[in-house]
Amino acid sequence: MGTLKTALGIAATLVPEPFKGPAEALLKVVDVIEKVDSNKQEVEILKKRCDLLGSSIINVVKGKDTELLSKDLRDSIGRLVAGMSTTLEAANKDKATGFTAYVLAEDDVEVLEKANKSLDELLHCFWIENQIAGTIALADILTTVQDQAGHIERIPGAAYDSQEVVAKIMPCFEGTRSTLLANVGRWMSGATADGHSPPLYILDGIAGIGKSTVAITVAQRAADPNINCLGATFFFSRDQEDRKKSLGFVHTIAYQLARYHASYGKAIAAAITSNPEALDKVLHQQFNLLVAKPLYTLLEQRAAPLVLVFDALDECIEPDASTILSLLISSVSRLPNIKIFLTTRPERGLRSKYMDTPNANIFHLQEIEDLIVEQDICLYVNYCLSPPKIQEALGDSYDPCRQPTEEDKAKLAKLSGKLFIYASTAIKFILDEQHLNPKGQLASLLDLQSDSPSPLSQLGGLYLYVLNSAKPAENAENWLGPFKMIQGYWIREKVLSKPL
Repeated sequence: MGTLKTALGIAATLVPEPFKGPAEALLKVVDVIEKVDSNKQEVEILKKRCDLLGSSIINVVKGKDTELLSKDLRDSIGRLVAGMSTTLEAANKDKATGFTAYVLAEDDVEVLEKANKSLDELLHCFWIENQIAGTIALADILTTVQDQAGHIERIPGAAYDSQEVVAKIMPCFEGTRSTLLANVGRWMSGATADGHSPPLYILDGIAGIGKSTVAITVAQRAADPNINCLGATFFFSRDQEDRKKSLGFVHTIAYQLARYHASYGKAIAAAITSNPEALDKVLHQQFNLLVAKPLYTLLEQRAAPLVLVFDALDECIEPDASTILSLLISSVSRLPNIKIFLTTRPERGLRSKYMDTPNANIFHLQEIEDLIVEQDICLYVNYCLSPPKIQEALGDSYDPCRQPTEEDKAKLAKLSGKLFIYASTAIKFILDEQHLNPKGQLASLLDLQSDSPSPLSQLGGLYLYVLNSAKPAENAENWLGPFKMIQGYWIREKVLSKPL
């Protein structure tokens, strides 16, 4: 019953005047039911129904500014409270006198069954009522945002939970990157005004070290319903034409923010209505007119910061990447209650910009202690190459005699250095259904020798070996793209960056 009492405390501040009396009366009845010590089935069901109704009230207002709740929603909560009050008072009435006795009729199964049925009907009506209202309101807002004197050219594949992103990026394996993620979590929830939690967090690192994995994990955690602070995401990709340039960047952010909260959607829609030319302005003006100005007051009213997550900025072409970085740096200093989490490789042009930024936490992923990274990769390798996971990958072809040894798994983790991508690529090769010999596949990888201490060179060597081993030939296409990416980055950093 504690959940319902919490919900009633919330409801008492929200519902219109006609429903405040029933809310107070309901609290008295709840106190009576809470004290009933009975293991009778109908009494237990009644208590569970009450808490379920309480959870429904809490969930419908969770993450929302209560001052901005619509009249329809307040009335709906009020009707639910009044209905519960009537139902539970009836279950506490003295049949002889007809007055509320504040003693639960726990021995009257018929009365309790009727009360439980009424509570079910109330809950059903409340859910349907708010689902329909919420769907209509959101549809109206999004229609306005998209159709008011123009069209928002959003990029659906850029969102952290899009099919394009999820197909290529996995979240951090459970138990890995724990210290880093805990630090990011504290940064996310910290107030920007106190000066101890800067609004910009930049995670940089070399190719394949796991930046995108961290980014998608941060986005997932911020989007958790218990936190609900993820406003928008954009995952850049050099392999996707619409995700490697700035065109559509602000439109996508504005669209996602409109979906985040109805009040944000209304503000953005109003901005487009009053200034439709904003959709076609240069990047800084777009952001100012579609996001910063419309949402400034709403952001000021937030109890917790709103988080934006942007991944792999270096995969955006120049000068677009530098323009976006300048936009983000200037925006976080002007907007209240905004936190931006950004990942990138330490490209010289970008690095020179963000290293001079006073309002940023900058963390170099490759500077995590070797021991911590090795432990994380060991955890990942041991899980992926455990007998159950190998059997899951190979099915009926699984042969326990071809199970990799603990010693070889430890060698693979060490060979991976700080590159999670090395370990994940190796595991894909080891569990190849064409070979069906995990032990032999791993042994062949451990025999690879590299004259270069560069982790990127070693990773390039791994891809080259996989390409040469690919059977049938079409399997090579699965590895060719990443191989070109790693080799291209290595050539750019090690060769083209040197003066002639």
